Amino acid sequence: MSDLCTDRFRELADSLGGVACEDASPFVYLRDPRSLADATMPVIELLILLGAVLAFRHAWLVRRHTGDATNLGVCLGAVAYVLVLEPPLYFPAVFGIDDYVSAVFVHNEFTVGLLYHRLPLYILLLYPALVYLAWVLVQRLGVLERHGRVRGAVIASVCVGAVHQGFYSIFDQFGPDHRWWAWDTETRTNAILLGDVPMSSTVNFALVMPTAFALACFLLLGRRPRTTARSVVLPAVGIGVLTPLLSIPGQLPVTYLDLVDAPSYDVVEGVLWLMLAAATAVLVRELVAAWRSSRTRAPGLLGAYPTAYLGLWLATFAVLGVLAPPAGVVAYLVPCYALSLAVLVTVARSPAVEREVRPRRRVPGVARG
Repeated sequence: MSDLCTDRFRELADSLGGVACEDASPFVYLRDPRSLADATMPVIELLILLGAVLAFRHAWLVRRHTGDATNLGVCLGAVAYVLVLEPPLYFPAVFGIDDYVSAVFVHNEFTVGLLYHRLPLYILLLYPALVYLAWVLVQRLGVLERHGRVRGAVIASVCVGAVHQGFYSIFDQFGPDHRWWAWDTETRTNAILLGDVPMSSTVNFALVMPTAFALACFLLLGRRPRTTARSVVLPAVGIGVLTPLLSIPGQLPVTYLDLVDAPSYDVVEGVLWLMLAAATAVLVRELVAAWRSSRTRAPGLLGAYPTAYLGLWLATFAVLGVLAPPAGVVAYLVPCYALSLAVLVTVARSPAVEREVRPRRRVPGVARG
């Protein structure tokens, strides 16, 4: 695999303190967490591991409590999604897209990693931990009940993207300053920056693709009742494949930067900010509507999981920002924290109650989790 050790990969890897290339293990590597490049790295690994375990635990409890396995399908779909999305970004030559995709970014070596040291285990767990969290938080806002199945699915998908973008961007802003990964800012698609973070990440990775993921979940999991784990496996694989395709329209502003010889970066930046503002406005409207509604608190872990983990996420990064600065662009972090706290408070105040699924009735595309 020495042909994968491009000059640009080496440059980015060196900026992180060095990442194995020629001698990299094709399967799994293990490192002493005390010897990692930054003391904050084991913290994020544990935080994401906990989030993934809680996500799958919650999805399984929802299936047992309601008879609906939709949430379990969402968790499995998130794993399929990362396995479809990430490898081509690490090995563009292998997938025949090296003429269009360069290094983009390089992950540092963490405690446990996969795929020639390119994929830290926590990144694989990141998707079920965070995308599923956004999904459950939006479930609790009652969007489908207010807007109906079709319109509600579109609005709920946008809300999933907006919620995810809010708390994911806190992580995205912190990582580069602490050598969790390095961006290739010489590529056109990464040229528009928000601090040290390309806006292509803030919009495409954090907003557009989770929105597309949620829409794929509605399309593939909501077609008929899903009452067993087996019934959600194939739809979950389909979600992983369909998500990048559904995200193409939302990624066009960034894609344009590579399509023309002299792109207008200012125009693209304006469009990206407009997309963020529009999605946030949709979410804020739903937060207000949810705040005005009256719901019954869900019991036990089913009720506590999303707000407890979101609260832990925000608290952890607030502490890290104080103890291990810098934490990113403060002017952007403040609204991200504010939006995430608004979601947390609204959901904690009036989460939806889980109900038993009746086999003879068509269930909505979203289970009340």
